[in-house]
Amino acid sequence: MWAVFLRTIKDRRILLLVYILASIGLLWMYIALFPSFKDQSGSLEELIKNYPESFMKAFNFDIKSFTTLEGYLSTEQFSFVWPLLIIFMTLGFSGYALASEVEKGTIEILLSQPLSRLKLFLGRYFAGLSMIIVFTFLSIYASVPLARAYNIDFNAHNFLTVSLLAFLFAWAIYSIGMFFSALFSGIGRVYFISGGILVLMYVLNIVSALRDNLSDLKYASFFYYFNPQKALVYNEIDHWAYLVFIGIAVVMTIAGAIWFSRRDIAT
Repeated sequence: MWAVFLRTIKDRRILLLVYILASIGLLWMYIALFPSFKDQSGSLEELIKNYPESFMKAFNFDIKSFTTLEGYLSTEQFSFVWPLLIIFMTLGFSGYALASEVEKGTIEILLSQPLSRLKLFLGRYFAGLSMIIVFTFLSIYASVPLARAYNIDFNAHNFLTVSLLAFLFAWAIYSIGMFFSALFSGIGRVYFISGGILVLMYVLNIVSALRDNLSDLKYASFFYYFNPQKALVYNEIDHWAYLVFIGIAVVMTIAGAIWFSRRDIAT
């Protein structure tokens, strides 16, 4: 299993580095712009006051989004850009882990080795999960040295809190991707179905905030529980976020491991 683990990390290390550098580059850009953005916060606050409350809730706008670095980054980086990067990365890693091997016909070579299917699944799974942990920490906590470089006030502990929330969010998505990677023989299906579920969740979260009679739909969306503003600005994580993300991750991981161990690879 450890040989698979190390080989997977070696094969994907360049891609991981690209994602890390891309995320830190965007983060650097936003932090560099924050001082000038903050100077205009007064007029922006007046403008935001005229927005409907439902619009503010749907897109996580808060008055602190314009007066503190944490609020600014939670809106500009962690509400859309960072989740998009982690979705691409996690689905890419999960699709590569199993479905791509079946699609290319190289899975037989792996299974011809003295290695059980369960160990193959776990080796690939934990390699991807380890890279997600590295990406999450570096892409978020890089805010601390960058903020210091620009003499911007910040709360380092809040960045650890949002890193934890972000990891749980990424872990749940990755586990869903791994389940479908174990289920299907084509990487395209993994991307299409996993991505489709996430798009549907995003739409449900937006619609639930805009229509009062559909407000309960938010509970079916990961994006409701992934609230970077609450974590980064107020240093809080909803207790339901732990239950939902960890629960989904564990269930999907177990289901994927069982299915891959029993499935007919030829199908």
